[in-house]
Amino acid sequence: MAFKTLQTSFCLLLLISIGLHFITGKRTAAMSIREKCECVEETGSVQWKKIKDYRIIQKDPLCNKVQIILQLSEKQVCLNADSKQGKKLQKCWKRIKLNPQRKKVCLQLKKNRPKKTKKTKKL
Repeated sequence: MAFKTLQTSFCLLLLISIGLHFITGKRTAAMSIREKCECVEETGSVQWKKIKDYRIIQKDPLCNKVQIILQLSEKQVCLNADSKQGKKLQKCWKRIKLNPQRKKVCLQLKKNRPKKTKKTKKL
């Protein structure tokens, strides 16, 4: 009788310890995940005419920020998504409905249009 009680207690203790191991193990693993962003350093702006191509990577579980990677003629540069140029590029990207075939539209420079003059009303 004492052996069965001891065996039952041991099984219960084993189940509890295994359960605690998995609970604390998952929590530790979740906290130890580091951000794996491609962009480490970001620039505020780049001349539009130097940009050959770009990629916009949305937030995901591994990187908690929007990343804009610009392809220049000889290198790649990361653009700050919160900068004025970064916001314009993201807005255009959404406007073309994330269509990679139309993304060159976002790189075209706006031609300087003559400013409209205000007409004054004559009395």
